[in-house]
Amino acid sequence: MVIDAIKMALEEMDREYCMLSQIDYRMLEVNESNRENLSKEKYLERPFAYEFYHQLRKLIDSGRVDFSGPIIQAEVDKRYQHCFENGKIPDFIIHIPNTNKNLAVIEFKLASNLRDIEEDFKKLVEFKQKLDYKYLIQVIIGDSSSLENARELENARERIERISTNNGKRIIIVKFDIETWTTEEQ
Repeated sequence: MVIDAIKMALEEMDREYCMLSQIDYRMLEVNESNRENLSKEKYLERPFAYEFYHQLRKLIDSGRVDFSGPIIQAEVDKRYQHCFENGKIPDFIIHIPNTNKNLAVIEFKLASNLRDIEEDFKKLVEFKQKLDYKYLIQVIIGDSSSLENARELENARERIERISTNNGKRIIIVKFDIETWTTEEQ
């Protein structure tokens, strides 16, 4: 149910709100190589995360998604609860505030930025260990070729799997393909 809701929200995102402007305003006149580079779609993690949040809230508010109590919150800093000394701030949590009913912790990462993926995995595992979140979810955003060729993802996942499997933890990876605007659970 949680994974299906996340996949549904991802696929209902409006591409217009995720894509950045293709114009580099620093360049009034551009040469041919720059023109080709500027014509490519540009994406960053934050616009995807914000549009995902908006779409998931719409699904919740319409009743199409019901977590039976838990709500989604963005970038909650758990230092105030003395849970994490160095400020582990996940992209999203789905929980009932002021209780120990913790449903899901979600991290977003661009496939082009997978060199930092292991830190996200460690953060997810730590949220399971300290706060008993039931679902640990990593959303990877990229085009088909970057998602298929993401050796960094597999290497990091294997290292974390050795750690997390020993502790009964499981990270669910949801790949979001910006070419087909579809999701795939791994």
